[in-house]
Amino acid sequence: MKKYAICIPSSDDFALPTAVLIHSLEKNFKAYEDCDIIVPYNSLTETGMNTIRKSAPNAIFKKPKDSSFYQIIPGTFYGKDNYDVYLSFEAFSQEGYEKTIYMDADMLCVKDFSDALKYPHDVTWRYPNLGILIADKRCVPSVYYKLIDLVKRNSKIRNSDGGDQKAVRHMFGHESNKVKFISEMYNFQSWGGGGKGSNKNFLKYKDQIKVIHYSGSRKPWGIVWDGARYNKNSIKYPYLMFHCEAVKIWHEYYEDFKNYRLGATLSPFEKYEIKQNVLLNDTPGSVDGLSTIEERYLSRREDKQ
Repeated sequence: MKKYAICIPSSDDFALPTAVLIHSLEKNFKAYEDCDIIVPYNSLTETGMNTIRKSAPNAIFKKPKDSSFYQIIPGTFYGKDNYDVYLSFEAFSQEGYEKTIYMDADMLCVKDFSDALKYPHDVTWRYPNLGILIADKRCVPSVYYKLIDLVKRNSKIRNSDGGDQKAVRHMFGHESNKVKFISEMYNFQSWGGGGKGSNKNFLKYKDQIKVIHYSGSRKPWGIVWDGARYNKNSIKYPYLMFHCEAVKIWHEYYEDFKNYRLGATLSPFEKYEIKQNVLLNDTPGSVDGLSTIEERYLSRREDKQ
């Protein structure tokens, strides 16, 4: 057991972004080597687990410690009979660690945020969105059972499609000597793509952002939205997304993960990227064009080392 735990709930739909998130953490989060990777899940096949293991070979996969309360939940953000949002509670069940860092799977670490571990509070998070939260050992596992009890007792919370987030807001919605709010740079959602903020806003804060959150139907890895109400793992506004720097950054990290960690057979283009330490911005006509490729078709990878 290591000093800290990073807790990232996942499912087959989110196995790939989970793997890319972990890859980005390994590159940018300075406390990564001091962390166990824990993946709570309700439904995750061995195939999905193996995708995640590409980034974290020693990842620990866990079913919920207590899922009995699911039976009184009428539905969630992801539909009836899908209770994955409540896997966020599992961050408060990881005993033995100094702190547990909870992160949504649809995030990307682009800069070190280990400074957030310095706060002595029981809970450190970016209120009001439960995308990232740091739980101190003092509140583990007591808060886990308190959250479950709150959902059981409070019909307004359990009938909400995001009851987990409402429960955490209810308990930790005010700063105090036990609760610390951190800035949006640790959970940046205001980057546009049809959701909060805009690409212009993202570029304004780009050098300060530590973690990008691809919340809502703004998944760079997703399919184009088909109109289904509960299809959240999708791209609702593809044209807007195409023009977002935050989306381009996710694809840069995916390309890096694919080339170095996925283990698939590499094409000549991918081999060229690895050999030259670059990313291709355009296909150079054919494989033969690689030998004469122009500088404008390259993105240097110095910041991805």
